[in-house]
Amino acid sequence: MAAESENIIGDKPHSSGGDEKKTHSLNDLNASDNPGNIITQVQLRKDAPELEDWWTVQSMIILWILNTIEPSLRTTVTYAKNAKTLWEDIKERFSVTNGPRIQQLKPDLTRCKQEGASMAAYYGKLKILWDELANCDQIPKCTCGGCKCSIGSQLEKRREEEKVHQLLMGLNDVSYATMRSSILATDPLPSLNRVYMMLIQEESVKTITKSADERGLIVGLVAHVGNKARRGGEHGEKAVTCSKCGKNGHDVKECFQIVGYPEWWGDRPRHEGRGIGRED
Repeated sequence: MAAESENIIGDKPHSSGGDEKKTHSLNDLNASDNPGNIITQVQLRKDAPELEDWWTVQSMIILWILNTIEPSLRTTVTYAKNAKTLWEDIKERFSVTNGPRIQQLKPDLTRCKQEGASMAAYYGKLKILWDELANCDQIPKCTCGGCKCSIGSQLEKRREEEKVHQLLMGLNDVSYATMRSSILATDPLPSLNRVYMMLIQEESVKTITKSADERGLIVGLVAHVGNKARRGGEHGEKAVTCSKCGKNGHDVKECFQIVGYPEWWGDRPRHEGRGIGRED
């Protein structure tokens, strides 16, 4: 009976050595804990100047967000005093994968060609399509935190290789066929930025060469015209000789000795009749 009473009353575990062991809990209070203890020096105040600055910044961010929304859509956006709340509402409603738009963008990328445009203008058209496609068809990312296969970086690399192929396939065949074949034969493919810089340099070389050829053509044309003028006489007349008078610059059908001298011909022979075109 005494043993049973001891078991009921003695509810704390005892060690063989007589030392007590207590299980620690988050709700334990020490003997030094009391209501007057100061846990932190920061005190919550409703009229703190930082709070007023915070609300000012919030209002500014909200206005920035609203001003980037089309007026017809702005009225459908929920009004919020907190920028995060507003942004989450917009994200939930408009961040939706657009299947039909993706199907439209991919053929647009295939049809995008340089067609005589500068390299910068051509790349700019592709960049707009790439950015829109990236927004509509985002690459999935690991969320478990334990991924070791780097699938995200591999997908990013594959998408960049697709951009390189699209850039090369749209180039002018006549001007860049050789360089395109050279880049495609490289293993691994250069980065998109590297390919773009190579094409810009090639465009610059072709522009300089074309300008030099055009200058040579102009000089040759001027020389040809000058030689022709010198062969034709001082006034660029035809290099023909009249069989009647033996002079250059006209044929027998135009010779004044046959058709008559005009009125303005000052040294016409006296024995000749009146020149053509002269009034009686």
